[in-house]
Amino acid sequence: MPTFLEMISDTGRKRIELSEAAVTIGRHPRNAVVLADERGASRFHCVIERSQDGTFVVRDLQSRNGVWFREERLTESAILEVGDTFRIGKCWFRVSSDEDDLGGETCSDSSAAALSDTDSLLSAFDDENEDYNQLLADLSGQDDGGAGAGSGRDYSQVLEQLARIAGADETTQGGMTLIDARGRAVHAGDREAISKRRGGKRSSDDAGDLDAVGLLQQFLLLCARAGATDLHCEPKAEHLQVRIRVDGMMIHVMPIESAIAARLYGVVKVLSEIDITQKHLVQEGHFSSTISGRRVDYRISFTPTMHGQKLVIRVLDLSNSPRFLNELELPTWMYDRIQKVAKQDSGMVLACGPTGSGKTTTLYAILRDIDVQLRNVITIEDPVEYEIDGVTQMPINADRGNTFDSMLRSVLRQDPDVILLGEIRDQETANTAMQAAMTGHLVLTTVHAKDTIGSVFRLLDLGVEPFLIASSLHLVLAQRLVRMLCHTCRIDKKPTSNQTLQMGKYVEGLTKLYVPAGCDVCLGTGFQGRQALFELLVVTDDLRDVILKTPTIHEIREQVKMTMFTSLRQSGFSLALKGDTSFEEVERVVGVD
Repeated sequence: MPTFLEMISDTGRKRIELSEAAVTIGRHPRNAVVLADERGASRFHCVIERSQDGTFVVRDLQSRNGVWFREERLTESAILEVGDTFRIGKCWFRVSSDEDDLGGETCSDSSAAALSDTDSLLSAFDDENEDYNQLLADLSGQDDGGAGAGSGRDYSQVLEQLARIAGADETTQGGMTLIDARGRAVHAGDREAISKRRGGKRSSDDAGDLDAVGLLQQFLLLCARAGATDLHCEPKAEHLQVRIRVDGMMIHVMPIESAIAARLYGVVKVLSEIDITQKHLVQEGHFSSTISGRRVDYRISFTPTMHGQKLVIRVLDLSNSPRFLNELELPTWMYDRIQKVAKQDSGMVLACGPTGSGKTTTLYAILRDIDVQLRNVITIEDPVEYEIDGVTQMPINADRGNTFDSMLRSVLRQDPDVILLGEIRDQETANTAMQAAMTGHLVLTTVHAKDTIGSVFRLLDLGVEPFLIASSLHLVLAQRLVRMLCHTCRIDKKPTSNQTLQMGKYVEGLTKLYVPAGCDVCLGTGFQGRQALFELLVVTDDLRDVILKTPTIHEIREQVKMTMFTSLRQSGFSLALKGDTSFEEVERVVGVD
């Protein structure tokens, strides 16, 4: 007898059949069940799996707010029986059989009421997930030179399959609307105008006939469904290679003929208000879209290469990243400390890490927890990535003399309470920011440094006086993003002597580790989603005394040992011990001792 997982919303009941394949639930688009608008859900919240005896088991994936089952928070896992309900945030789910009446009379009064209360939408309860995962698995196996290995499909067939799964047909384009740099929506009737603006000529029997607007939409929909952060179009000698970046790693998609690539480039340039006649210059722009009612922004970069311009589209999709502080999955003591400092009137919170480590996402999450109705919040960014309601956001423009330092000096005359400064790059900006933090302003900013202790020495290296650092700095947060193992296909193994030796310094109880395997769910990579590792340095009075003496790294480390401090490496090994990531992934991201 088939078993189903149901969810009831104001728009009706939706359900998915439970089978041998694991069903993941969370906010990330690559879950089988996506709770995009549920703040109480983690990116990968829980998974429903079939056990060896045929029963279905729900297992929490170390979510922040937990899975509530039979009025108690699930600690590890629980067996699901027909009629059972469980809750994630405000979303209720029910296990049913094929014989259950879909009208809901078989639910108890309390369960039915709870299920109908939900205001979240399920964006992935459809019959095409299996096809979609298979398509992406085919695409991920491609090399630079041709169609998917072993897929048996040519270029046009792959595009047709992609269009069908993404819902990007000729009339609706999957409910997706492109919006140009001036904020004007591009509808189906506008395609001829775009063709004329880019100098294109439509033909019924030529490869250039392919609707370039529809092709662009299909690629953007693929990015949305796969949770990609970037779309790369790389010119080769005879074709254009398309790749996407998922969880920090590149995945090959397909090659495109040069004639079609030229049309695609033309559409992107028209949407971004970029000069289409220039083909050998660095060009930048932006446009956006709406996908299933949510807005997604795109940053465009054209750079000349040996075979023509390379196009990189940065996908800025809020549904792919944590929005609020409680969604960052910080350790409780770090969360409490950051939240406390965010309510203060002055001081500095400094985030550090390499490009792409999530520093801006973390600072934005802190901003969203600040009451902008009571406080004047201003940001200075390069560029502004996401718009935040109630916040004044300013992009820098070095060509016009609007640098971080000059903009910061101007902002201080705008009566700010909270200032987010994109980055400290030089001594002047550092001095101005720290003086602002000492004179009644809360300053959130970033610096490029390896870890929290390295951030202090980076400021000293910039020429900032030790007394300024000691007086203004409150918290230093270092972070990295590690890929999380796919719980559907991960494999356990006995740790090697070297792994036991290295991890034994930080964690206890090491008996097994997990390694990636690869399946259709994770696109064959063995990983699914990413999570941040955090290292928080709290600047105490004792540490301020040490900083005032222009210390060595050893002296600061000795002082830090006396406080509550968890290093990036220790955070990573804790995740590896729980089976959430691999030892090799921690070493790749954090580095070796």
